[in-house]
Amino acid sequence: MTRDIAPWEVWWADFDPQVGLEQASLRPAIVVGTAFACQLPNRLAFVVPCTTTDRQLPFHPQVTALERPTFAMCDQLKSVSRERLRRLHSTRLPPEDVAAIKFVLRQMIDTR
Repeated sequence: MTRDIAPWEVWWADFDPQVGLEQASLRPAIVVGTAFACQLPNRLAFVVPCTTTDRQLPFHPQVTALERPTFAMCDQLKSVSRERLRRLHSTRLPPEDVAAIKFVLRQMIDTR
């Protein structure tokens, strides 16, 4: 089944099977693709997995909108099948969470 997704939504995503040091199990994931990317017919989604473990890493910004302290693992940006997205966790993140994640992602992939 293809799921309708939108940028900055949080979904419960199934990251099993795990390979190497990748995050595993059912956990929140933030859709970080643009509106254009979310509508592509390839049935993929760009997501950042989340963790509740605070590793004090500058590339794991805190997500304040969720009920538990949660951190976006921007170093594990993934393109996954939308089949991995099990159910919507919450609506879109607030602007301050989006800005923090965008800042880190730009630091990770900007080649200028």
